[in-house]
Amino acid sequence: MAGPLDGVKVVEITMFQQGPVAGMRLGDLGADVIKVEPKTGDPARGMMRIIGTQVGLKGRNYYFENSNRNKRSIVLDLSNKKGKDVFFRLIDAADVFLTNMSIEAPVKMGIGPDELLARNQRLIYAHASGWGRKGPDANSYSFDYTGIARSGLMMSCGERGAPPAQILPGMGDELGGLICAWGVTAALYAREKTGKGQLVDTSLMGSLISMLGLIMAAPAILGREFPREIRSQAGNPIYNHYRCRDDKWIALAHLQPDRYWPNVCRALGISDLEKDPRFDTIEARGKNARELIGILDEKFETKTREEWLNILKREGCICTPVQSPVEVANDPQALANDYFTYVQHPAWGKMKLVGFPWSFSQTPASWRSEAPELGQHTEEILLELGYDWGDITALKEEGIIN
Repeated sequence: MAGPLDGVKVVEITMFQQGPVAGMRLGDLGADVIKVEPKTGDPARGMMRIIGTQVGLKGRNYYFENSNRNKRSIVLDLSNKKGKDVFFRLIDAADVFLTNMSIEAPVKMGIGPDELLARNQRLIYAHASGWGRKGPDANSYSFDYTGIARSGLMMSCGERGAPPAQILPGMGDELGGLICAWGVTAALYAREKTGKGQLVDTSLMGSLISMLGLIMAAPAILGREFPREIRSQAGNPIYNHYRCRDDKWIALAHLQPDRYWPNVCRALGISDLEKDPRFDTIEARGKNARELIGILDEKFETKTREEWLNILKREGCICTPVQSPVEVANDPQALANDYFTYVQHPAWGKMKLVGFPWSFSQTPASWRSEAPELGQHTEEILLELGYDWGDITALKEEGIIN
């Protein structure tokens, strides 16, 4: 079955991650995504070498593969008038143009929103920027790390009093790509009602602030920061995580702690503490949190995580394992819902990829093709635009295409 965006044509000029992820997600939903690259290619093609590691097979790397599946690649020299003419023909037939260049770069290239929307009034011009189009830093460069730092995420993780948390790379870009793709789908829907395209701007900063909505609501509304927790002093000890005998961790998540306190006491064999005035109310447990957490720490250290999960679930407690990334990638719940999916890659064979965050009963998302080699579809795309083989040969001879 075709995806919900089947028939939508996307032209992208993107690099590294935020923009490519937006295009990848639109491709997952069935769009025909054409990646326009310079002769040197998206620098993400060499990303593993840049960061000093080699994680890949047969000349490919997982970084580029993850963000560029379900796309076709065409190489164009946009500094040449004939190359730009090819690009404009792509735009004239497109539904979406997507980029994550700096705000000023497309304008300087003559492919800014004013130029492209004048050519194609139904075009959705999607710009996944760093800081948004307005404000004093709109034209400043940004990367995932700067977005994570400035958005407040690093100071919303880790324990109170600790230095800014070291966040693994890519999370800001992944979210930024998802938010951009969401904006594109909303604009496509609006176009169905108005017949008009529009400029859609999303950013790393805006995406991460929206993810931190509850945390950011406190300083926005109250002028006060949502305090970072300290595990050993958590105000609700049965909304906390604990180390088990096998050095694995388990999380308890009881937002109605008075209701579940008896269940936890039965599960942990501490029923004598259920009516103890130090712990018999949410207020008392919060006041004596350090003492209670010390008791729970000792209890959890007596059994493995799996043993505790079975006991806690039997007693009706709300709990889950704290998993490593490898455990998550093999979680049967994640696999059952296609959050990871198996594909037959032409170079790597059967492999597992990060799947899809949505499920559609009639128009499912899908993996249809691997990330393209540089310029792999140049001739195919030119033929679709009406160029003949003589034209293609001439463009090659002039160095406009590979």
